Amino acid sequence: MSGLILVSHNQSQRSTLTAVYDGILSRLGGLWISWNGESTVISQDASRADVAKQHDRYETVTFPYTPGELNEGYHNYIHKGLWPVFHQRPDMARFSTNGFQEYKNINKAYARAICENATPDDVIWIQDYHLLGCARYIREEGLPNSVGIFLHQPFPAGRMFETIPEWRWFTESLLCCDLIGFQTVQDMNNFLVWLESEFRLEWLEAHSFRIHGRIINVGVFPVGIDLDDVESLRESNSCAYMEMQCRESLPENSVLSGGHLDESSGLPYRISTLEVLLRRHDCYQKNITLLQLAPPAAGHAHDASQLGHALEAQCGELNGVHGTMNWYPVNYLTHAYSREEQAGIYRASRVALVTPLMAGMSLMAKMYVALQDPKNPGVLILSQFAGAAGQMEGAIIVNPYDPDAMASAVHRALQMPLHERRCQHARLMKGLHMHNSHHWAASFLRMLNNVPADPEALPPPAAFPRLSSSRARY
Repeated sequence: MSGLILVSHNQSQRSTLTAVYDGILSRLGGLWISWNGESTVISQDASRADVAKQHDRYETVTFPYTPGELNEGYHNYIHKGLWPVFHQRPDMARFSTNGFQEYKNINKAYARAICENATPDDVIWIQDYHLLGCARYIREEGLPNSVGIFLHQPFPAGRMFETIPEWRWFTESLLCCDLIGFQTVQDMNNFLVWLESEFRLEWLEAHSFRIHGRIINVGVFPVGIDLDDVESLRESNSCAYMEMQCRESLPENSVLSGGHLDESSGLPYRISTLEVLLRRHDCYQKNITLLQLAPPAAGHAHDASQLGHALEAQCGELNGVHGTMNWYPVNYLTHAYSREEQAGIYRASRVALVTPLMAGMSLMAKMYVALQDPKNPGVLILSQFAGAAGQMEGAIIVNPYDPDAMASAVHRALQMPLHERRCQHARLMKGLHMHNSHHWAASFLRMLNNVPADPEALPPPAAFPRLSSSRARY
């Protein structure tokens, strides 16, 4: 296989996703290009300070953003603009010309690092919507290598993508890739239905079409987790200690709720779910705790504080109504636990409530399942709108907007017999082993490596011919 250049948003964050990237590159080798998580002032005539580092099987190249790129490009344009659109909430999106310029500068910085380090046989794998313009600038520099992008976020339905003021620029950039990967079939269909309503496509195969002289492939590649990473977390001392603390101090019926502090998390509905459960079932009085993990760093900087205060108020109201002098139904925790400590909390929780209103990967759900004791596993309750829902056979699937239905699901999970929990966990683990992170990488890169890199088919981006008459599909 050709050499791999993996291009991602932020290598400095210690997360399940960075562990996935590390595991892939540790096995395949290659180069990882990423932002280093910092910002620094860079004068116009100065070059960006790239830092190269050698690891056991792969190399990394990292660089800082400028303050403008961090604030206007990342926090504002990506989080306040693109993120709401990709999560079906264009009414919340806020765009600016300055933000778009800084977003382009971020993508140019990545493209420069790629062009400086790529060899002719390398394939380039770009990750997510932070870097939608990267392939465009690579092509403008004349790099003929095969380029693929994987979208971790859901793709907007209908014409929602066109609410981005620069949607034509983004479309032209996406179509500079040889392979566009999606988390779910629904995401891919959303993209293709929209694309066919705007452009004339010549279909060559089921997942391959020609547009403006270029052949584009599309595919569905659900992200898996690294089970070796799971094993390392499970065997850590911090995990064991946190699990012991939770089991000694919490009621037997502990329900885990976590996720990013953002508008798509659905956290308020989970608090309402517990309120419904306590009203319906007296048996949970003083015998249940919802562990609401809500560290501020887990959200978007511009609204995490406001959402956190609202969530804290809702938890306080519930505790005030249903709590006693020595028991509170909700433990609202803002502490930033390490991954090892989170693993201990996961293992001690009887139920995990992973119910985002809209999500791409939902790796938390997979980590919860993988960390369970197979002899006495917990139960996963998963949103029907989570990207992982189609893969997680054995989870209880719910509507995240319906606290009544979620309360019924929590009650069912807490009362589920051991043999049924074991069976469901075994089915879930079978899926996690079959579709782990290495399967994800192998399937994507196999398809990308089969895409011929034809320099003559790679002109600089031009205005793609838009249909001027009907919006009918072709």
